[in-house]
Amino acid sequence: MRDKNRIPKILNELERIWKANPDYRLGQLIVVGASADKPNSDVFNIEDEDLINGLSKFDERAELENEEPDEIPDWKRFSNVGRLDPKELTIELLEKLIIELKHSDKKIVVTPINLMKLNGAPVSDQTWLLNQKPRMKKLKKLLVELKENGILTERKSKQDFLGIKEVGYDIVE
Repeated sequence: MRDKNRIPKILNELERIWKANPDYRLGQLIVVGASADKPNSDVFNIEDEDLINGLSKFDERAELENEEPDEIPDWKRFSNVGRLDPKELTIELLEKLIIELKHSDKKIVVTPINLMKLNGAPVSDQTWLLNQKPRMKKLKKLLVELKENGILTERKSKQDFLGIKEVGYDIVE
């Protein structure tokens, strides 16, 4: 078990630094303080209000870990293609995700943005989305492969999300 005495030390230091830098969001302070070589943009860009909302649901999430599989939230149930390095995205991983979706109650139009949205990616944040070009390109390529393999069928009309036109796919039954 971790030492509980570390908590006030960390919170006091965080408070001191934040008061000296009030324009920072909490996520920014944590990412900068962690000196990560590859900062987690999800943490860095999270708004304080969203963080407070997420923290307020912390106990609910812990309870859900003990729930039946069909009651597990999307962010735990489906592969998180919005966080994986684009190099780690493979046809096998995406096919597994599509199969999981097929056997779930989720009925979505399969697009790169919708797949990332499953796990709570901040897809409505234009800055975040612009930084996802390599991921989007890789996901689009893999979705075309899944269509060629007969797992997906292409929809006739394109999906429009925040001005981004995407080819949408349905899962073959």
